[in-house]
Amino acid sequence: MYVNKKSVITGRSAEGKKICLLDLNYTLVSNQMDTRLLRPFSKRMQFEEYRQDLVEAIRDDYVIIITARPNYQQDESLANVKRKTGWMPDEWYFNDINAEPPAFKERALKNWVFPEHGTDAAVYYAVESNPKTRNMYARYGIKADPYNVFIKGDAAHNLLNKAEKEPEAKQLTLFDFM
Repeated sequence: MYVNKKSVITGRSAEGKKICLLDLNYTLVSNQMDTRLLRPFSKRMQFEEYRQDLVEAIRDDYVIIITARPNYQQDESLANVKRKTGWMPDEWYFNDINAEPPAFKERALKNWVFPEHGTDAAVYYAVESNPKTRNMYARYGIKADPYNVFIKGDAAHNLLNKAEKEPEAKQLTLFDFM
């Protein structure tokens, strides 16, 4: 299995950051239902679209794509994400054993993610389309939401942060100007 650790190249580290376990198909890919059967794969890449709002929501976190997409599609998939979003994850794991999504993602978690980043569930969150995979993450104490739930929660979180940063309005009186 080929694993690229961009963090080694850029100096970007997960230390002090939340770690996002990101699903590719049906989560980052917004039109998976429309493109999943397109062949050859290069044609699929031409029409595949990505959720830019999701990219912006996770951009400051340490992002690990863990996908059921076969590993022989890794290079073309990552190049397409970079070309269309201007963004790349920090790590990625593509399915090298042709396993069902929950089985492969649990293997990636146990064999590569946890040994590298630790098992403290509070550090992780997942944006994941597959309910069985979300259940698997829950067994490890990792909060996992589908895109539509996550993005609404992120918007609410951003509004709360904005409200905390803005000073409270203050009623001025004539005495304030003297």
